[in-house]
Amino acid sequence: MRASSFAALSAAALASAAPSISNPQTAIVVVETAHGGAHNDRTNRTITVPFDIVYFNHDALAAVSTLYLLGPDNAICTPYKDENGTVNGGRPFSVGYPSLLSTNSVVVGSLVCTLQNPI
Repeated sequence: MRASSFAALSAAALASAAPSISNPQTAIVVVETAHGGAHNDRTNRTITVPFDIVYFNHDALAAVSTLYLLGPDNAICTPYKDENGTVNGGRPFSVGYPSLLSTNSVVVGSLVCTLQNPI
């Protein structure tokens, strides 16, 4: 009896000591690449973008037609033409509202993602 009470209390103590993450640290972005026109051969790649920094990834952002945000729901991301995040490269995008950059593919220099209202 005493051993089972100890085990239950230990489990409860461990659960309460575990850190809880209330704010996500990254945005989940899908990079869609069109190969050969509006409706032909599209490929997708999922990347994680840290919040509140200018993020660049030469490999993933070298050919982009559309950017989708999978989450979190309260995030918004903006594409830029340059790696410094200063030359606008398209419309900001959020969950359910992609950024349609081109029917072909263009180079995105960087992305900046921010949380609108932390959870």
